[in-house]
Amino acid sequence: MRRALVTVFAIAAMLCAGAPASAQSYPSRTVRLLCWSSAGSPLDVMMRQVGRQLGELTGQTFVVENRPGGEGAIAMATTLNSPADGYTILSTTSSMSFAMATNHQHTPDEFLVLPALQAEPSAIAVRADSPFKTMKDLIDALRDRPDKLSVGGFSSAGFHQYVFYRLQQEAHVTSIWVPFKGGQDAALAVLGGHIDAAIMTPSSALAQIKSGDIRLLGISSAERDRYVPNVPTFKEQGYNVVEAIWRGVMLKAGTPEPIVKSLMAALDKMKQTKEWQDFSELNMQSAVTISLEDMQAKVRAEVASDRAFLESNGLVK
Repeated sequence: MRRALVTVFAIAAMLCAGAPASAQSYPSRTVRLLCWSSAGSPLDVMMRQVGRQLGELTGQTFVVENRPGGEGAIAMATTLNSPADGYTILSTTSSMSFAMATNHQHTPDEFLVLPALQAEPSAIAVRADSPFKTMKDLIDALRDRPDKLSVGGFSSAGFHQYVFYRLQQEAHVTSIWVPFKGGQDAALAVLGGHIDAAIMTPSSALAQIKSGDIRLLGISSAERDRYVPNVPTFKEQGYNVVEAIWRGVMLKAGTPEPIVKSLMAALDKMKQTKEWQDFSELNMQSAVTISLEDMQAKVRAEVASDRAFLESNGLVK
């Protein structure tokens, strides 16, 4: 009997000792980074940079898997069907808040959103040879021919469409909205003449903006963005719309705190590197400073306000 008790206590001690050890050694194997937008999108580019740098910092492999579709529902379901062990990390953005607000299929309570890694404003983009040289040109055309012009961007009932609805409310115009699986897809549609204008982040078409193939008519920052100082803000053109999209990662709720802390420490270390700062500069991204607790509150507040907006505009019931 005594031997049996000693054995039981020994096993219990080993189990207790093993729990924190596994957390301390995180990650000890390959980590999946799920990206809910298409390859080549700003979110995909960010996730690949995160994966590359976290791999260098931890000595483990971080593999990016693109799971677009369902307004993020596919990627969220994949994450929730995986163990809450930190080995499945999901990309997230302000648009994810809209996805949760739109269908209630998933809620913020199912996830732990880590502090945002970057942010940038939205913008109105047209092809270089577009007849619309200013926002006024485009707004006037939308007012005169609302059924003839099309404007598109990433997602249906997402951040960029929200920005466009705000603009429509300010300008008292309507338009056809064309959703795409990624901001880069919208940029290609503009270049191909398939839509008249796109609402997108400047990083969605960096090369085309720099080459002059795409022209920005306005940007949603509070003041002129330092990356595109020649582009006037929506506000200075008479439209009181100031918005920015944030990007980051989130985990399945219930992920052990030691693992969360290890991942956050690695991300903080990554953000301090010259490589990350150069990456942010190259991709026209601004840094975000926010605590883990405030990030949760921010996402919950966004989902609530997004839901109210969507309901008031008849986009959801």
